[in-house]
Amino acid sequence: MPGAAELALTAAAVGSGLVAGLCFTFQAFVLRALDALGPGPAVRAMQSINAAILRSAAMAVWFGTLVVGACATVLADERDRALAATALYAVGAVVITARENVPLNEALARVDASAPEAASEWPLYRARWARWNGLRTACLTAACALFTLAA
Repeated sequence: MPGAAELALTAAAVGSGLVAGLCFTFQAFVLRALDALGPGPAVRAMQSINAAILRSAAMAVWFGTLVVGACATVLADERDRALAATALYAVGAVVITARENVPLNEALARVDASAPEAASEWPLYRARWARWNGLRTACLTAACALFTLAA
């Protein structure tokens, strides 16, 4: 039977994998699909996505994984790997998201999707948001791998 450390590391690996996968889907195809709608509908759709995610189970996984990762770090034999994984997860899920993606989302929330400004705002938002999302996806994926190696 696995011990507490193995369970915590496995839970942290699964959580970071789920969050990495969520971010990856935006890089892989969601943003391109939104682009295909045109700027106004893309703004409206992303505004809806941003509002919906805040009220979803994804938030429990998003923040719960950080807590579980911290617990796993304390319990793990492979403490250095677990600490590195938790740090990478924190940078990707919390720091980049809070400092970069959330302010961009808040600014986009103030854009009137039916106004002419949506045509100029969407490409700027999309480029900056995708750049930061790509970096956090890399951090989250690396965290998943390190949690797995530490287990």
